Amino acid sequence: MTRTTVAALALIASFAGQAFGQINFIGPGSTPQGDILRGGGVFLQGAGIYNYYTAMGDSINADTMMRVNEYIYLSIRQDRAEKAARRARRTAERLANFNQIRDRIENDPNQNDMVKGDALNALFEKLVGPKISPSSYRLNSFELDSDMVRRIPFFYAPNQATIAMSRIIPAGKWPIALRGPEFAPQRRNYEHALDAVLELQLDRKTTRDSLIALETAVKDLSERLDQVISPEKETLYLEAKGFIRRLEASKEMMKRKDIEMIIGEIDRYSGTTVHDLVIFMQRYNLRFGVPEIGTERAAYPKLYAAMKQQFDELNEALQVEGRAPRDREQ
Repeated sequence: MTRTTVAALALIASFAGQAFGQINFIGPGSTPQGDILRGGGVFLQGAGIYNYYTAMGDSINADTMMRVNEYIYLSIRQDRAEKAARRARRTAERLANFNQIRDRIENDPNQNDMVKGDALNALFEKLVGPKISPSSYRLNSFELDSDMVRRIPFFYAPNQATIAMSRIIPAGKWPIALRGPEFAPQRRNYEHALDAVLELQLDRKTTRDSLIALETAVKDLSERLDQVISPEKETLYLEAKGFIRRLEASKEMMKRKDIEMIIGEIDRYSGTTVHDLVIFMQRYNLRFGVPEIGTERAAYPKLYAAMKQQFDELNEALQVEGRAPRDREQ
């Protein structure tokens, strides 16, 4: 072999790579057994490549799922953190608003606070607070007219009911539409039926017959109103209809045993001081309700002035003793 031939072969060999395809080459002299084994080798080679790429694909999928899961986790955590921050801000705002409203109701109530009874209830809570003992009222008891107490619409929380004697007893203050002579029999029947029920409730002996008579009297008033006055006369009709609805609500309340007792006690209330009113409301779990008619609304400012003066006098006396009620922490 010449030097030229060797150099040529070396040059050709330098360009040659791995010959993977040679395993699939079937040349002269092959045998069935060899071909079978060769085919098995090709199959196993494919299976190995399949397993290799399957593992690689599974790894890629697993990494993708981990990244997606991490993204979802971080997104949810961020979302919850933002919502928690918003809730905290709203809670702080509500608390600040609550404290502001409470401070206004307790120290500088507006007309709305007065009309809704919130200002009176705030004063009531102060007067029954632990810092003021019943003995404090002995030398500092402010007078209060019992007739004013009967005009109070008391709210009885256990039954979510407002008990107001002014809505039960017309006391000559019938609405204009019901004042005519054409309503005289119905007015008289209602007043007689009401007197009978109240008389029984004073002794807690209300009967079913007395309540039926009162219910019939209210129904007769309503039917007579529809017969005499046309709904087209809107103002007179609506005023009378609203009055009758209040009578119906009061009549329904009288059917309850616990309210029967309260109505009887209000009707014969004889207290003469703010302390008497406070004790009465404590005993029967009453609060100040929302006034609906003129006499009720007119009573609230006077009642607030009396209770405020009572609290100021008690507070001043307790300050002298060194145990005045402290304001709530804001």
